[in-house]
Amino acid sequence: MKKKTIWGLALALALVVSAIGTATSAFAATSAPMEPVTKIAAENEDAVWEQIEAIEEKSDAIFQRNAVLWEKLDEICNALPDDYDFTNFDEAAFIRDTNALTEAEKETLLADIKELNELDAQMEALYEKLPDCDNMPLYEKALEEADPKVLDEIDTLEQEYDRVCEKHADLWDKVDEAYFNLPDDYDFDNYDEAAFIRSLSILTDAEKDSLIADYNRLTEIDGRLCELYNYIWGNTGCESGICPL
Repeated sequence: MKKKTIWGLALALALVVSAIGTATSAFAATSAPMEPVTKIAAENEDAVWEQIEAIEEKSDAIFQRNAVLWEKLDEICNALPDDYDFTNFDEAAFIRDTNALTEAEKETLLADIKELNELDAQMEALYEKLPDCDNMPLYEKALEEADPKVLDEIDTLEQEYDRVCEKHADLWDKVDEAYFNLPDDYDFDNYDEAAFIRSLSILTDAEKDSLIADYNRLTEIDGRLCELYNYIWGNTGCESGICPL
């Protein structure tokens, strides 16, 4: 779902996966066991993720309750010259100094920022309770104990995924541009990639067919990679065929 976060909370987790070995054949016929080799999880990790999700919802609510003002601030920022010095940008100071907002609007946004900063601190504290991806012994041990055929299949699938993405990169750029130009009131909750591609007048029917075929293949690869990642590392967060890695 597209969200207007403007100055937002941009927190992301990335699991660094080291590719081991080179695939000898495409799609090795590996039937991965249901139980993972190594379960990597912090104590009460599910509860931590629930708290993180709750904080994210609170942050979204703060943006939504004064969405008009945040949109106005966004427009002010977008109007800044290209050579504006963002190196030491201070959003609170910027809001106080701008003449494009009333004093009441400034106070409202500054109060929102204070709440967002407090939620951000809570979020950071919760992330500290999760497994440290920079400390890799458990992850490396899982790789060492994994079936080489599984690692080969992962390598093969990841390479194919990249090839499929690059094959029509120029067309995907057009889709991305159209997506990011959608109005804020677009129904993103019911977004359907294939239907969206079909609706684009900037693409020919042949181009749409190519992209949808690519999309379907990428979805298949993604689903299989989720199974394999979960097999090696336990619950990695893959849901509904959408893998976060």
